[in-house]
Amino acid sequence: MNISIRSYLSDLLTLTRQNIYLVGGSVRDLLIGKEDIKDIDLLIPSGAEDVARAFADKIDGSFFFLDIERKSTRIVKNMAMGLIQFDFTSMQGADLAADLRRRDFSINAMALNLREYLRSQSLENCIDLFQGKNDVINRLVRVTHQDVLNEDPLRLLRAVRFAVTLGFTIEETTAKYIRERSYLIAMPSPERVRDELFLIMSERGAAQYLGLIDSLGLLMPLFPELESLRRFTPGRYQGHDVLTHSIRTAGYLDSVLDDLTRISPEHARTVISHLEESVEHLLRRKAALRFACLLHDVAKPETFTETGGHIRFHGHDVLGAEKAASVCSRFRMSRDSEELIAKVIKQHMRLFTLSNAGEPGKNALHRYCRDMGSALPESLLLAQADARATYEIMAKEEFSNTEELMGAVLDYYYTKFLKAEAKPLVNGQDLIDCGLEPGPRFGKILDEIKERQASGLLKDRQEAIEYLKRMK
Repeated sequence: MNISIRSYLSDLLTLTRQNIYLVGGSVRDLLIGKEDIKDIDLLIPSGAEDVARAFADKIDGSFFFLDIERKSTRIVKNMAMGLIQFDFTSMQGADLAADLRRRDFSINAMALNLREYLRSQSLENCIDLFQGKNDVINRLVRVTHQDVLNEDPLRLLRAVRFAVTLGFTIEETTAKYIRERSYLIAMPSPERVRDELFLIMSERGAAQYLGLIDSLGLLMPLFPELESLRRFTPGRYQGHDVLTHSIRTAGYLDSVLDDLTRISPEHARTVISHLEESVEHLLRRKAALRFACLLHDVAKPETFTETGGHIRFHGHDVLGAEKAASVCSRFRMSRDSEELIAKVIKQHMRLFTLSNAGEPGKNALHRYCRDMGSALPESLLLAQADARATYEIMAKEEFSNTEELMGAVLDYYYTKFLKAEAKPLVNGQDLIDCGLEPGPRFGKILDEIKERQASGLLKDRQEAIEYLKRMK
C-alpha cells in the first residue's frame, strides 16, 4: 500500500478510539499483492458518518454519501497517484462476524484491524471466516452462503465481474447457485445492472465472459432481444448461429486492436486513446463498442429473405440500430451512449460497401467520416471484428480485404477530415458576402466546401471564395 495512503490512515486512527477495520476489496487486493490500491474500504462499529466527515476535513478530501439510508459515505482525495477513495460504513449486525456474514463472496468477506495492520504491516492477523485467503490463492469466486444471492440479485452478475477483472474462476457450486437464480437478475434497478455490465465490458476477453454470462443463464434475462439469434443459422451460417457470431465479434475486437499498429501505424495510439474516453459514468468508449458488437446483428431474423438461393438481410443494420437504442433506453443509458451505439450499428456495413465499390473516391470517404463523426473509429473496428468472426465460417477469399481500406479511412479521417472540420475555409457570412441567399442550401454548400477542402481540391480561403462566386 502506498506510503501516503498509510499516512492518511494513521491520521484516521487519531479521530476515534473505536477499532477500525479494513474490509472487502482492500483486504483482497492486499492479499493478491496489488500495489496501486485506490479504493479503501473501512468498517467502524458505529458513527461512521461522523468519523468520515472529520477525516475529510483532516485530509482536505471531498465528502459525499453513497447510501443515505445505511449512512455509507465516500471521501475522495486527489493524490499524485490519482483519485483515491475511502469508503466508510458502520457495522451491520451485532459484531464484526455478523457484518462479514452479510457480504457476498469469500474474497470480499475478510477484515484487518487497521491499527494492527499499520503497526505490523502483516496480513497474518486477517479475520477470515469463509476461507477467503484460500480462495484468493486458488483464484476462485465463491459465495459466503447462497442466500446472499437472493438478498441482492445483482451479485449474480457481480460474480462474473470479479471473475473477469481478477482473472478468477467462479467456483462450481457458486455457478450452480447462480444458474438456479438467473431469472432474478431482472430485479435490480437497470442503472445498477448497467454499471456492472460495463465494468465487465471494459475488459478484454469478451467472447469468454459473454459466453460465461450465457452459460450461467444471465444473458437472455438481460438481453431478451438476443433469444431469436440462438440457433438461427441461415445459409452459410451453418457453422455458428448468429448469437455465437455476435459474441465472437465482440471477442475479435481484441485482435483488431492488437493489430492496429500494423493496420494504421500512424494513428493506432490515437485510436486506442479515443477508446479509453468516457461516454458517461463507468462507460468508456471501448465498452460501448463491445456492447455494439454484441447487438450488431440483432435484427437479422426479422430481415431474413431468400430468393433464388440468395440470402439477404436488407435493412438489418437500420432496424438493428433501432432495437439497440431500445436496449440502451432500458438500461437507462445516456443519450450520448445511445446515439453512439445506435450509429455504430447502423453504419457497421459501411466499410464493406466501400470495399465492394472498388477504390473509394474521396467524396465517399468524406461522406463516411461526416456521417460517423467522432464514432468513425468504432465503426471501422466493429466492421473489422465482424469480418474476422465471419472468416471462421466463410472463406476469407470471398471477401474483399478491408484492412488496407480501414487504414486508408483512418488516415483520411485524422489527416484531412478533422482538419477541415476544425478550420473550415469559409463560413455562412462568406456565402452571404458572395451573393448567395440564406436558406437550407447553406448547410449543403458549407459541407461541399469542407469536402473539397479535405480532398485537396480547395487549398486555401481564396480558392474557396472563388468557388463560391461561381456558384451564384
